Amino acid sequence: MSGSASPPDMTAHTGVPAQSVAPTPLPSSPVPDEKRVPAVRKRDFGILPIPKWRRHDPRLSISERFPWTWRLNLVFAIATTVSVMNLYYIQPMQADIADHFGVSYDAAARVATLVQAGYGTGTLLIVPLGDLVRRRPLVLVLMGAATALSVGLARARSVAMLQGLSFALGLCTVTPQVMLPWTADLAPGDRRAAAMSITLSGLIFGLVIARVLAGVIADLASWRDAYWMAVGLQGTVAGVLYLCLPDTPDKNLGLSYFGVLKSMAGFMITYPTLVQACIINFFTSATFAGFWTSLTFLLSDAPYAYSPLTIGLIGLVGLVGALLAPQWGRLVDRIEPWLGQLLGVSVGLVAMAVALAAASLNVGAVCVVILLYDTGQQLQQVASNYRVAGIDPKARARLNGCCLVCLFAGQASGTAIMTSIYNAHGWRPTGACALAFCAAALAAVLARGPHETGWVGWHGGAQVFRRRVAVGKSSDAVTERQRGEPLPVLREGVSEMEMKNQDEDRIAVDSKA
Repeated sequence: MSGSASPPDMTAHTGVPAQSVAPTPLPSSPVPDEKRVPAVRKRDFGILPIPKWRRHDPRLSISERFPWTWRLNLVFAIATTVSVMNLYYIQPMQADIADHFGVSYDAAARVATLVQAGYGTGTLLIVPLGDLVRRRPLVLVLMGAATALSVGLARARSVAMLQGLSFALGLCTVTPQVMLPWTADLAPGDRRAAAMSITLSGLIFGLVIARVLAGVIADLASWRDAYWMAVGLQGTVAGVLYLCLPDTPDKNLGLSYFGVLKSMAGFMITYPTLVQACIINFFTSATFAGFWTSLTFLLSDAPYAYSPLTIGLIGLVGLVGALLAPQWGRLVDRIEPWLGQLLGVSVGLVAMAVALAAASLNVGAVCVVILLYDTGQQLQQVASNYRVAGIDPKARARLNGCCLVCLFAGQASGTAIMTSIYNAHGWRPTGACALAFCAAALAAVLARGPHETGWVGWHGGAQVFRRRVAVGKSSDAVTERQRGEPLPVLREGVSEMEMKNQDEDRIAVDSKA
């Protein structure tokens, strides 16, 4: 009919039939990639709000959302200091605790043993979680649990209660070992060693300061007040961490917890660099722990006969090593890190030679030994941690856990061996044992050269003063070549800008050969 309206011919305008111009999307239609952005995580544990400035935006890279700053590095170092102090409060207070509860010194000494045993267990069972879960809530849980356990220690009614709570406290005192690989994940690749050295320096500060503070407080007030101080410090730091820690995502490994633990055993037969670092850590930590334990006996006996407080104050010399740690980090960022391992172990060897010859004769020699050994130990640890962190960015927490297990085994062995030797034979044989431990660590360094990718040897040359590996700014940079995995080579004449454009996220080998 002439009066009826007909629909307009859309084909004339669009070239497509009218029914296909605006089809209704089906529910199963794929969502465009740009809309598949995960939601911003707003709460820890489902109930605790995350500060807006610490939330991770999935649209940005971690380095863009959470740029590494000296302030965040300082927060990590302070958290490391306050946490590791839990392991050392007990050492100058054992006699007071034994007298308070009317128990033997052996019963009080088991408190110190159990807190270290808890720490060793935590390094094996908790530290690898850093590769599996988000580290912000993990650290908050550890700090909160340690604070609550410190309250229990301050109110303990028996030495058995102290022993049980101390083991649990040691288990939760692994925050520093979660922080260290986290530092490597956040810091730019070309500043990784410097950043890790600052976090690591917190360990030495905590170790030395805890002994002195606990000794002074126990001497002037009560051993319980030392634990109340720990409650206040940890509670304050936990609040700071809540405000400052970035909510970085987990590494999405697709592994179960037991799969993570199993992978650590596989690393020990896969990565020669890791095994070398573990052997070095075993012998240097055996020297460190055995030396400090036997030194306490030496300074308590004739000709020194110093009080525990005086011995603690002498230990403050070790803070010099912690203060120098950032400088060692900057050095390791510029040279082959193997050279840092060599120099650190060599300085420790010289220190133990001085200890063997003169520590029983003059307290000045003791101070020189402390200064030299702690300085060398810091340099060696910074270099070793840098090398291990450069093996696999996805496995840094587990790699660090492997090193810690060997370090703890070395501490336990060194303390037992050198204490037994001192009690049976005196200082000179004890010093000779420490010297032998350092010599074994030096042999482990020299058995595998700076550019060797196999288990033993010096393939690749001995260039150590000028780094053959140029590191980009990416925190995921791999700085350790593995067997059968050559890194891309840059030819001579390539500009710095071209180098960054070619390989910003990986390592480029300087092809001078």
